[in-house]
Amino acid sequence: MAKASQVLILENEFYIIKAPNGKVLEVKNFNTENGAAIQLWSYAGHPWQQWQFVDAGGGRWRICNRFTGKMIDLALGGVVEGTWLHQWSRTSGMSQCWELEPTRNGRTRIRNALADKYIDLVGMNTANGAQAQIWNFVSGGNQEWTLERIDPDAVQTGKRPEEARDPQPTASQRKHQNDLVRKLNNAGKGRAGRKA
Repeated sequence: MAKASQVLILENEFYIIKAPNGKVLEVKNFNTENGAAIQLWSYAGHPWQQWQFVDAGGGRWRICNRFTGKMIDLALGGVVEGTWLHQWSRTSGMSQCWELEPTRNGRTRIRNALADKYIDLVGMNTANGAQAQIWNFVSGGNQEWTLERIDPDAVQTGKRPEEARDPQPTASQRKHQNDLVRKLNNAGKGRAGRKA
C-alpha cells in the first residue's frame, strides 16, 4: 500500500478514474495498439475502463490499463495545453508519470510530471467519447476525478458489441497530432528541435 499526497492507492489493485458525472476514462474502442486514444465513457465494468497505479518512485505513478497493459501517456510526448492522452507501451519517459493531488471535496487531480498539467477533457465535454487531454490548472470539476477501487471478485464483462475496433486515427485526430508536432518543433521541443 502506498500513499500519494493523502490519496491512498493499493498496489496490485484496479481502479476506475471517474469524472463527477459518473463516466470513466477508458481506452477508446478497447484498442490494444500504441496510440489508442483515452476517452470518457459510461462505466460498464469493462477491463479497458480499469486502471492500475504502478509506483514510479518519487510520489509518481504510471497508470496502466487492465485490458491492454499499456500506460496513459501524452500524445507525441507533447507538453502544451490540449495535448491528447493516449496509451503507449511502458517507457522510462516522464510523459507516463503522474502525480495525484487530493482536492478539498475528496476527489483527485492527476498531474503529469513532465508537462506539469492536469488530466482534463477537450472542450469541457462530458459526453461519451469526450477526448482526454492535459491542461493548466483550472478550478472546477473538469480536472477532478474519483479513484474508485474495483472489487476484485466482481465479474468482468466482455467487449461492447456495438463498437468496432478502429486503430486508425480520425482526420481530426491526425490534424490535432500534426498541429502538436508543429507547435513542439517551433518551440524547439519536438523531434526536429532535438536533432539540431
